[in-house]
Amino acid sequence: MAEQVRLYAATRDGVSLLRSTKSGWEQAGLPLPGVTSECFGGGPQHPERVYVAGERNGLMATDDAGKHWSTLLEGDMRAVAVDPTNEDVIYAGTEPIHLYRSEDRGDSWEELTTLLDFPEDVKFNWWGPQPPHVGHIANIFIHPDDPRTIYLCLEHGGVVRSFDRGATWEDVSKGIDYLDMHVLRALPGTPRYFVSSARSFFTSDDPATGWVPAEEGFTRDYFHDFVFLPPRQEGDNPTMLIATADKSPGYWDRPERARTAFFRSRDCAQSWERVAHNLPDEIGAWAYALANHPSNPRAAFAGFGDNVRGQERTPTYGQGSIMATYDEGDTWEPLPVEVRSTYGLWAAPE
Repeated sequence: MAEQVRLYAATRDGVSLLRSTKSGWEQAGLPLPGVTSECFGGGPQHPERVYVAGERNGLMATDDAGKHWSTLLEGDMRAVAVDPTNEDVIYAGTEPIHLYRSEDRGDSWEELTTLLDFPEDVKFNWWGPQPPHVGHIANIFIHPDDPRTIYLCLEHGGVVRSFDRGATWEDVSKGIDYLDMHVLRALPGTPRYFVSSARSFFTSDDPATGWVPAEEGFTRDYFHDFVFLPPRQEGDNPTMLIATADKSPGYWDRPERARTAFFRSRDCAQSWERVAHNLPDEIGAWAYALANHPSNPRAAFAGFGDNVRGQERTPTYGQGSIMATYDEGDTWEPLPVEVRSTYGLWAAPE
């Protein structure tokens, strides 16, 4: 483990900063105590710049690798993304559903108001299961091959997209029966898309024509974060890793709780195999977050948490952990750090 990493973790206690050193991992502090988040943003050109979407805390940023933070935008922020072709351009999504863009790293902002021009029969589906029952933008995907193409996952609300940087929008949720969406990504170098939801995992070569399930081999039915690991050699498919659970969080007050499991695909989600066989068959804590290692193409991190409503008085409530794989998901090992329930991860080179 020679690669040195800065790992930002959004935990129940706030945003924590962890570092790998030549002697192992160390906790480098809690720079944003009390900040709740599930989403970070950043880019490879300036890894010292990291953004965190704080629920009720606004959009916060550091440009010195976590030493100092500032608030760029007020509000209940739920998603943030940096344009992969121009890291001065930032998008931020909120609850209720609004989308903002900055062209100057957060010094000024513009709301993309046309997102709200959908007809009422579409916006009727924009809701949330918990009070005050309003939806939010859960994930922003900017296509690295064409940054004019933007996809939004709405929780709840489906998938919407724009081909003109947010000037116009269309709903592309056909084929998804339960519109509780989580994460959308494109298969690198192809027009194929994947999206995770609370009841299925979908793929499409053209989301306007509809999504189809890509579940062959899964033994779980709740999906959240997934990552692509680069091909081992030219011409191979990327490896896909995904964290899954059994049923939605409303069921996790049972003794076995989330029943988390990791799956891998080497054929672009045509089939899946369960991995992480060194872990228990029944993992109670949910793996909220996955993040690529910034320099090891075979590695990824997973953040776990045990925050099931209804179990606030159980001994494990609020406990968390972070694990790493260095062999594309075959085995996982816990990082030797103490964290509370972890909802989001971002890894950058040290």
